Formats: sequence, structure tokens, C-alpha cells
Amino acid sequence: MRFVTPLLIGLFAFVSVHAQQAQQSTWIEDGFTGEILRAEWKPVAGTWSVDGEHVKVTGGGEQFAMMLDSYVMYTKSFVIEAVINKLGGGIIFNAEHPDALKSCHVVKVTDGGVSLGYMDFLGQYYETRALTVKDLAAPFTMRIYVDQKNRNYSVLIGDRNVALEELRFNSGFAGLAAASSGVTFDAFRILGEGSMDTPAFFMKSNRRQLNDLSYMAIKDDGLLIVNPVVGIVQRITSVGTYVSEIPIEEKTQLRGVAAGDGYTYVIDAENNSLRAFDTDDRVQKVVSTDIEDPRDVAVDDKHIYVLDKNGIAVFDKNLNFIDRKAGGLFRDPRGLTVLGDRVCVADFGNGQVQVLEKSDMSVDLVIKDELLNPTGVSIDPENGDIYVADPGAVAVLHFDSDGGFVERIDPITIRGFVSPRDVLILGDMVYVADFDRILGFKQGVLTIRPSLRID
Repeated sequence: MRFVTPLLIGLFAFVSVHAQQAQQSTWIEDGFTGEILRAEWKPVAGTWSVDGEHVKVTGGGEQFAMMLDSYVMYTKSFVIEAVINKLGGGIIFNAEHPDALKSCHVVKVTDGGVSLGYMDFLGQYYETRALTVKDLAAPFTMRIYVDQKNRNYSVLIGDRNVALEELRFNSGFAGLAAASSGVTFDAFRILGEGSMDTPAFFMKSNRRQLNDLSYMAIKDDGLLIVNPVVGIVQRITSVGTYVSEIPIEEKTQLRGVAAGDGYTYVIDAENNSLRAFDTDDRVQKVVSTDIEDPRDVAVDDKHIYVLDKNGIAVFDKNLNFIDRKAGGLFRDPRGLTVLGDRVCVADFGNGQVQVLEKSDMSVDLVIKDELLNPTGVSIDPENGDIYVADPGAVAVLHFDSDGGFVERIDPITIRGFVSPRDVLILGDMVYVADFDRILGFKQGVLTIRPSLRID
């Protein structure tokens, strides 16, 4: 069975009028007519093989998946189609990584119905809706209409529209899913208007771009935000208005960012380096010596601190290497902040935050309560309280200066956090980098209700 639609069936009421009228073109297509799996496919779980007509998954377990290595961006709405030959098959889309079944949407057909849900940061499946579909029998075509304008997606099984659901993740990798061994698929394709935008060819523009947002920093009275997908650093005001972009033309994998004395410092993990930009956003120096797999950067009045997989490298303000400290203390560290005589590290792999004495980087305090996989940490300059962004816990945890648990920030509105990666304190506001948006919480007010949302 192959796709037989000369035009897309049922661009129905759930999809915008614009999408109904748009001319669709094929972005990606595979009819599985070869004798080996195409190199673009990345098996995540299970053994996937083709026989010239179908692709089949075998193995033990409950979740099987393979994804394409092409990142589908949020810039255009698109349609994903798959011909499924056995109940239990489905589609994955908007995954954060092509080699991990987490932070993605999953729609799969079960015995008598359809299950809609998502995989969280830890790879656990959450079902958001289960639908009964009468007379459901394989083979059938499943279509997912991803409407970026309205931030939702629709599901068709055959010619029946069965669901309209809110988008949790707005871009990423797509592929096939199966709930059991032996599921086969006849075809797969992604369609959209015009050509598909990818990070490598995407035109940067003077508008906010929040995508896989994992690092932020304060600069003057505004925020610096890092978009690692597109490879840009942007400055925005405290209410989200775009100000400027720091141009980085070559291939990079951006991570941490910090600001001090008018300079902006950016981690470039692709080249194991730290970039320093002057007040005119022109690169002044690139340092790669004594840095290995850097994660984050922080500055104070005398030094620059680079967190990498081996500890903390300390530089002077001319970016001359001084010393390496805190070796062997962390397991996959992610976030760094420095204030006064304290250095805080989000120790992702150990599920804790370590508070160090800045003078010798000895451990002063270890915070573990409520934490699972912390990635971002910030210190309140007013009282020394510590805020930790933890995507594993799907929350921001607030501790006092002695490490005592104060509160869990976990908004009850807008379906809670998606995946909080970083946190900043600016004035009386707590800013949270929540994957593809920033939520602001006013201190002293109910922290379960954000007072600001930047998309």
C-alpha cells in the first residue's frame, strides 16, 4: 500500500484556511523500496529492517522508534504521513534529539483506538488523550497536521479526523514509533509549503528565536538568550522585546552565555572554545586552550569562569588562563553561576547543586532536596537564595542561602512547564527558560501563576 492521495485528504476545520489553500510539496519521503535502511534513518529502539516494500521493527520491549536526521523547524506548518500495517504503529514528531525517545510528541494506534501523548525529558510516556475509533483495521494511513500558527496538531486516521491537540514541542525530529515487535510500515513522508527550513539554511532575522532554550544571562536591564538550534545569541528586554543579535557565522554549538564590563562571553562547544564580544558585538578573542567540552560561563569583577566536563577553568579579564579547579567534583555539569564568594554548579549527572567557596573551590554545601536533573542555577543578589531549574523534576526549586527548601515553582496554568532548563533573577522577577518560551514569575506573589510569557 502506498500513498494514493493526489491532494491531501481532509484539510479540515481543525486546520487553518491558509493551510487548506497552500500548495503542499514533499519535503521528505521514503517508500522503503530499498534492500537496506536509508542512512537518514536513526534507529533509537528495536531492530529496523526493510525488504523492498516495507520497514519492520523487531525486538523486546514496549517502545520502539526510529527517527530521521533532518530537523524540521517551527517556521512553517507541515504534515506527516505514514502507512501503518499493524495496530501498535504510530508517528513521533518534534523530538529534541534524533537518537533519544524523549521530549517529543507520540501518536500511536492501539487496539480499538488512538493514544496521543508525549515523552518527557526523562523518556517517560504521558498519555494526554485516549480515543476510541470504531472499525479500526490495518493497513491505514495516519496523518498529523502540525499547525504552527495556532500551536496545535490534528490527527487523521484514514479519512476520519479524530483529534485536535495542543503542541507541547514546536519543532524537532520526526519518525516512526511502535508499541510492539512486528509492526510494519509501507511509507513515510513529510509535506509542507515550499521548501523545508533547516537550521543550516535558515535565515536569521531580527525577531526573538526561542528554540531548545537552555541558557540565559542578564545584561544591563535585559536578557541574553541562546538559541543553540539556529546558532545565535540575542539580547531582549525584560519584557521580551527584541534588541539585537550577536552575529556568529560559522558552525557552532552554543551553550552558556554571560556578560560583564560591557563584554559578552559565549560558549562554543563545537570548537571547544569561549568567544568574547565587545560592546559593539564584535568578536575580540576566542580561547580554546585548557577547555574541554565546555558547558557554561560566569564572570565576576576579576575573573571569568568556564565550566567544562572536567571542572572549572579560571581566566583573568584578558582571557589568560590562571588555573583549573574543582576537578572530579561533578558528573555531567550543566549550569554555573558566581556571586560574592560563592560558586554554584548544577551537577546534572549527580542530581544535585554544589555550592563552592570561590577562594579555593572547596565544597561548602550540597543541595539535593527535590532535585533530579538540574541544568540551570541562579543566586538572588538580594538575599543569597538559590533557584534551580530542573527539567527532570519539571520545576524550578527555590532554596534559601543555607540550602533549605523554600518552594517549588510549578505553574498550574498553561499546562505547567514544558521543560525548564535555566533560571535568572532580575529585580523582583524570576525568569525561567522553558524550552521554547520564557515564563516570568513575580517574587512575593503566587509563584504558581506566571506574570509574563515570552514566546
